[in-house]
Amino acid sequence: MVGIVSCLSVVMPTYNEAATLDEVIRRVLASPYVQELIVVDDGSDDGSAEIVKSIYDPRIRLFVQPINLGKGAALRRGFQEATAPFVIVQDADLEYDPQEYATVLGPLLAGDADVVYGSRFHSGNPHRVLYYWHAVGNRILTTASNMFTNMNLTDMETCYKAFRREVIQSFVIEEDRFGFEPEITAKVAAAGWRLYEVGISYSGRTYLEGKKIGWRDGVRAMYGVVRYSGAWQNLRTRLDNAPDRSIPPAEFDDSDAELSGVLSVLEGADNYADWIYQMIRPHLGDRVLEVGAGHGELTERLRRSAHVTATDLSKRCVEELTFRFADCADVEVLHGNVAALGAQDPQFDSVVLVNVLEHIEDDVAALADLREVLRPGGRLCVFVPAFEGLYSDFDRRIGHRRRYRRAQLVSAFDRAGLEVVDARYVNTLGALAWWLLARQLGRVPTRNWSVQVYDRAAVPMIRRIEAGRAPRFGQSLLCIGERK
Repeated sequence: MVGIVSCLSVVMPTYNEAATLDEVIRRVLASPYVQELIVVDDGSDDGSAEIVKSIYDPRIRLFVQPINLGKGAALRRGFQEATAPFVIVQDADLEYDPQEYATVLGPLLAGDADVVYGSRFHSGNPHRVLYYWHAVGNRILTTASNMFTNMNLTDMETCYKAFRREVIQSFVIEEDRFGFEPEITAKVAAAGWRLYEVGISYSGRTYLEGKKIGWRDGVRAMYGVVRYSGAWQNLRTRLDNAPDRSIPPAEFDDSDAELSGVLSVLEGADNYADWIYQMIRPHLGDRVLEVGAGHGELTERLRRSAHVTATDLSKRCVEELTFRFADCADVEVLHGNVAALGAQDPQFDSVVLVNVLEHIEDDVAALADLREVLRPGGRLCVFVPAFEGLYSDFDRRIGHRRRYRRAQLVSAFDRAGLEVVDARYVNTLGALAWWLLARQLGRVPTRNWSVQVYDRAAVPMIRRIEAGRAPRFGQSLLCIGERK
């Protein structure tokens, strides 16, 4: 132990690992290399966070995700918080032995490597004999990754990945679940960092013992191998930069005029508006603030059970709203921004933003301002476009600054001081239609005929399908937060 200097940030994502968490933490802290242990509890409901809190050691730093977002999202948070010269991933089970930190750190400490993978298949060390098809799947994924990165790894899916801190913090981690492994491997290869492998032991566990990865994660990993490859990234860049000849530029000379056209078309989409209203209805109170009310389609539904303050930054929209609700005592129309309302005492039971937040540059600041106009216990209901992979030229031209991932929006709520009550994707079929029309064909997806067909034929069917279980992806994302 003489001469060993603590130099390692250990990032440990954990989700319902109460059975092993205490033991693995004590093993990690027993290593003389550990400068800090960053535990990211990913929405556990088995008391995992309380176990971490019960272990007193100044090197432990605990971060709690508001809901379960996935291993990749937890690692993204942990990497951001790391401060030691080197960073390693440590699962919260007992499959990987912290006594092997010295082996994994060896090439980094020698200055030979920027990144080191601990391979379970490049070693004469003991490993538990378990699932044959898991091993086959691992080798298939590793081989596919090697084909796209032109590297000769033996274990791309290993947990033990160690980095120089500046290397891992230079990447933007996009994957929220187990797709992190092929993503980071592809990005390390594309950046030209020096990557080494060392042999490690492995004590795998069974599904009865808590193993979580399944075949769906394997499919996602294969998708990640292709998506983050250099060839695919180059193709995406060429497609994104290609001139769009399918949409005449004159259609978008005025973004507000274009938005007005979109809102006018959506006025006839009654099924779609009813769907959104039914999703947020359980979270509404007696006094509702609607931000970005547009032409008032949702306002008409909100006023069925509440007094509504409808606001918009567009003078044209405010005029439309004022005319439409001139004789309605339960609707107040205001022209102004969220920051101006923030100066008032909290007064609203709920705040609603439908397809608004994606237009705002500093979304976290906007959410924080909205939190201030909610009474304690009040709910913030946000409905936004989902998945950056669906971002199209049409999104850009109507003022969308971004499309959201679930983890991204939940993180924004958390940073704004809102406790997330629900966060789910909506409208799977709509995502496929948007990808084809807007992303691939460059068409305007909100033509009157297409909206009417979709609203009357598809929306009722999608509502029934998604009523029982939230889909894994969708065109939009609903997030509900509460002011505590």
